[in-house]
Amino acid sequence: MTLRSLVGVRNVPRTLELLARVKILAAMTVGFEEAVGYGQVGGLANMFAQLLYKELNLQNKDIVDVFNMLNKETVFRLDAYSAWKGLVRDEGGKGKAFYLVGRECPVRQILYQEGLPPGRLLCNFMCAFLEKIFSEKLGGKYKVSLARYGPNACLLRVAIISGSPPPENFISISEEPSVEEYANKLLEMYDVMIRAVTDALYKLLGNNPAMGYRIGKTYGIHDGEHTLAEIGITVGLESAVEYFNEYHRRLVELELDKDILNVRTSLIHNIVDNIGLEHSAAVYRVVQGYIAGVLSALTGKNIDVRAVDEEARKLKLYVR
Repeated sequence: MTLRSLVGVRNVPRTLELLARVKILAAMTVGFEEAVGYGQVGGLANMFAQLLYKELNLQNKDIVDVFNMLNKETVFRLDAYSAWKGLVRDEGGKGKAFYLVGRECPVRQILYQEGLPPGRLLCNFMCAFLEKIFSEKLGGKYKVSLARYGPNACLLRVAIISGSPPPENFISISEEPSVEEYANKLLEMYDVMIRAVTDALYKLLGNNPAMGYRIGKTYGIHDGEHTLAEIGITVGLESAVEYFNEYHRRLVELELDKDILNVRTSLIHNIVDNIGLEHSAAVYRVVQGYIAGVLSALTGKNIDVRAVDEEARKLKLYVR
């Protein structure tokens, strides 16, 4: 089940809510990865895993209860893979490992919608989250990696570095939810993930508006280049704002007034306000940079914007 299948659901506002959350998460994570380099993302993934583990209140559950909860109460669908005899496999020089089949994961929807490749930071987030679960519940060290990515499921390898294998009653079997149930769970999970990513970025970067802006601009250029490919040629600033609104007005709509950009409407701002982020300014700076990145790609010029107000709804333009 993907976000594309939800477009057919009559509740259009809910579909837009999902798409806006996808954009927030993609901009914050992929933008960070491309801004700082792939080799520097491990710390953020580990912080995210710790915060998501806490957000989902997994502390006082055993491993069987944790996976039952994930499969029944969240968007995750994680099944234990046991095609061979027993769960744990001795793979010779590679050590012992067991496998999970991830039939659904909130990250898969972001990859589908944004056209992103698997196996990078977003996937690392989920692998780090599972490593946190196994480490806490089994008392050892485990390495979760993406063994195979497919259109309908992922095969995850869980290497046992140290510690115990899962207990014999670890037989994780999920059930497919209805479309309505899936959409509701996805909305809830994205809100939890946005809080975890925002807090992780704050812990890693501190109150650094320049870095948030850089992350957003990096992803904005990425999106702007896709729009530019459809347009075919670079355009002037006024036309660039019109194209921005044509492609993004349901998420963010801009109004140009001389050297000021007014954010007329912003579903992304509304979401940030509604989910009660402790460090909401971090997302505002990402959105600010995202706008600058899209406009830079469309005009072929280096465009920056500086917030005039705290929530970055009024932006002063700088064109170079």
